[in-house]
Amino acid sequence: EELQDRRGEGRWPRNEGTMERLFGRLAASHPAGAWLAEADGSTIAFGIAVERERLWFLAFLFVQPAFQAAGLGRRLLERTFPAGGPDAWRARGGVLATCVEAIQPISTGLYARYGLVPRVPVHLVTGMPRPGALAPLPDALEAAAFETLEAAGEGIVLADALDELDLGAVGHRRPVDHRDDRAEGRRGWLYRHRRSGAVIGYGYAQPSGRLGPVVVRDGAMLEGVVAHLMTTVQPAG
Repeated sequence: EELQDRRGEGRWPRNEGTMERLFGRLAASHPAGAWLAEADGSTIAFGIAVERERLWFLAFLFVQPAFQAAGLGRRLLERTFPAGGPDAWRARGGVLATCVEAIQPISTGLYARYGLVPRVPVHLVTGMPRPGALAPLPDALEAAAFETLEAAGEGIVLADALDELDLGAVGHRRPVDHRDDRAEGRRGWLYRHRRSGAVIGYGYAQPSGRLGPVVVRDGAMLEGVVAHLMTTVQPAG
């Protein structure tokens, strides 16, 4: 918020309950990657990283403004790294990654010292969709809610499909994240061909209106999947 105020951008709405649960579930899934820095009994900085098979991902690294530019962020970052450090992790075939806002060049420079450099832009897109703006899901495909599949005894089929899609998209499985996303209120959908049953992707929609993650085997199917997801939730406000 201090950075947003300084740039005159206006603050994003707070979502404290959701954030607290997110901190808790990430720290629980990888306790060795969660660290606090304290001064006089108050928290002044924190860092949280998670490990998913071959992926190490820095989820959060924040330092109170009054304690910045003193090396605290670097010290926290190094504590969140995998056992043996970044080089040893890469030598074992691991990948290190994070997301950083373009308005934070200091953070970007810090991460670059350890070989984490900007490669792929990530855009935050907001607004109300116009009816008919996106091509609908093709008739040859069906959207099956996760809970419907499980109720029909297809829970193992669903889990296997999600593992396969995640392996193809990001190189590792994410069962703990699927579990926690659903516990947080995201509703998942599996997309497959009606006749053959071949799975082409999955997607999530949240009550807030946020969509994702979405994974599809064929990029040509993405528009129809997103169009369907937009119909599954009516965000408040």
